[in-house]
Amino acid sequence: MRQPPSRVLCFNRAARLPLLAGLMFGFLLHSPSGAQITSAEDLGIILGGSKTPPPNALTNSAPATPSETVFEANPGPWGRLQCAYVYLEAPKSLVEGFPLPSPTTRWTLPASAFAEVSAFFLHAGLSQPVIDQLLLPQNVVKSDGLVHLLPPLPVLENLTPESRAIIYTEFSKYPENEYLVDPVLIIGTSVDEWYRGSKLRPEIIQKIKKLSYMRGETIAFSDIPVLLNYAVSDSEARTIFKACTRTRNLMVRLLLDKNSNADEIIKYWTFGVGIRRKDLEPLIQSILELDGVDDLGISHLLPALARKLLYTYPGLDMAKHGVMPDCHWTSLNFFNYEPHEYLLDARLATSQVLENFSPVEPPYQYADILFFLDNTTGDAFHSCVHLADNIVYTKNGRNILSPWVIMRLEDVKKVYLYKGNGRVQGFRRKDIAAEKAAQASE
Repeated sequence: MRQPPSRVLCFNRAARLPLLAGLMFGFLLHSPSGAQITSAEDLGIILGGSKTPPPNALTNSAPATPSETVFEANPGPWGRLQCAYVYLEAPKSLVEGFPLPSPTTRWTLPASAFAEVSAFFLHAGLSQPVIDQLLLPQNVVKSDGLVHLLPPLPVLENLTPESRAIIYTEFSKYPENEYLVDPVLIIGTSVDEWYRGSKLRPEIIQKIKKLSYMRGETIAFSDIPVLLNYAVSDSEARTIFKACTRTRNLMVRLLLDKNSNADEIIKYWTFGVGIRRKDLEPLIQSILELDGVDDLGISHLLPALARKLLYTYPGLDMAKHGVMPDCHWTSLNFFNYEPHEYLLDARLATSQVLENFSPVEPPYQYADILFFLDNTTGDAFHSCVHLADNIVYTKNGRNILSPWVIMRLEDVKKVYLYKGNGRVQGFRRKDIAAEKAAQASE
């Protein structure tokens, strides 16, 4: 088999532990319709690309209504699933291990691009007096082939959402602008709803609303340093810092009653071929027979490692191999009792997919791995595991403040496919597919 190009044999090596502080907020984005993938070339080195796709044009994001907080998924062979949106924040002990960022905002670009920055700001809708202020000598620092712009606080706060989106989209091309590359993403709801129940003062939430902009269908927020100017104490600064790690995920429960089709449900959650049936069948049957208990947390249905990691953040001990677990490590380890650390290596992980999985089309089944592929390069920007209906198990990024969560597939697409040049390709374990085919032919 021909060796893949060396340029894609990396799992975002820049995300190693020393750089985690700069990658705390938001996601390390990794992004798929098309021909089947049956070889290394066709796969496009499926696990190679882990570049962050840049933001695109503005659009509106409808806020969630209270009735959407708790809902039922579409029924199917998986049974009835009740879902509730909950919010996770990184634990205080983890956040306190990172230094607070500077309250001074910095935009960095190559010195070669600086000559065009005035015309670019004009294109972004800024007035000439504002541009002149941004380019005052005290607001421009040149160093080692880079130019650092230090926009004054009043200028930052008075940018329109449209101008902010254009500027931050362009400057997100440069990895030095970590908060523009990896913004806080407020998915499928409003800023008010996102921070409802948080410890942020209303004034801080209003600042977030004012400083937000649209990235595809998602509200994005990049001005974390600006918020720190309004912290009244070190304690509040760390509260703001912690709130910016907030992520929305689903708590899912399997609803069971006397009318439930136990055989169909058990078959579905044992991969359709009886894997782990001895573990799940007694549990589900006991709930059906017991009065007063009518549901089961979905974590009990998952394999051991996924069950252990769900709703948790990676510990620093997971960095012992030099890189932190990401979405691909998470997806390919879904079946394993203990993690296979060799899956941190892009080449070996790619080999695992080619040797043990076959491409499949919707409707997806339990434990199918969904790769988000770039239409042009074939690189996988992200992967997740299909659970049921449109619900997936995922880790959105390699950084230490990205937890393992359950999300709706459409919300994951809002994070990774907002550029419009990606597609989702499902893959199924070959042994499971073969066993299902054999059973169907009997």
